[in-house]
Amino acid sequence: MTVKVNMNLTTRTFAGIVLLAPLVFGCAARSAPFDEMDKAQITVLRLQGQELAPTPTTTQAPTLIPGIPPELQQMGQAALQGLQQALPGLIPPNLIPGQTASTPVLPAQPRFKNFVILQQRQLTTGDSDEELKDQILDIFGDEGSFTADRGNCFYPGLGISMIRPNNPTPVDLLISFSCNQAMGDGFVWPHQGVNGFTAETHQKLSEIYQQLWGQSVPPGA
Repeated sequence: MTVKVNMNLTTRTFAGIVLLAPLVFGCAARSAPFDEMDKAQITVLRLQGQELAPTPTTTQAPTLIPGIPPELQQMGQAALQGLQQALPGLIPPNLIPGQTASTPVLPAQPRFKNFVILQQRQLTTGDSDEELKDQILDIFGDEGSFTADRGNCFYPGLGISMIRPNNPTPVDLLISFSCNQAMGDGFVWPHQGVNGFTAETHQKLSEIYQQLWGQSVPPGA
């Protein structure tokens, strides 16, 4: 009988410890969807953030040939342009005064969520990259990483795209250091609408940026 009582007491004591453990030590589980990202393919992108406005250009008035009516010169220019389009390379540009050389069309810059991509890399299964992945997931999976303190702007200097196995829908993050906040796309933000960084979170993300790109976070990123 004594042995049975002691065993019951031991069992109840152990059960109580199990129930109290999360209260004593805290819960280390990440919030969804970051609790599903251990095996995710993660791509990080260095973004330009704030873009400079394009420099306005002025149009030069056409130069007229003295002694020839302007109407005839305009007709000649139009005909010459038609020949240049029909026979590219045979008729040199600027043959008639006032005609400007065609400007080459530059390829469009790659973008992530409509922000210019300056550099990108995929985190691999190596030790250093695995550590970076864990740091990123721990930050964004923890409600304590965020505060209501944020700027009234948004110029992201860092983008993160995660794709889970057997789930083609990406979980995307945009991180603005200068505006002290992050935004998500492809999921419901788990932290009750609070997305500003604490001072510690800002420091951790800045260190991650340094490890990723070998440079400090630039102004405006």
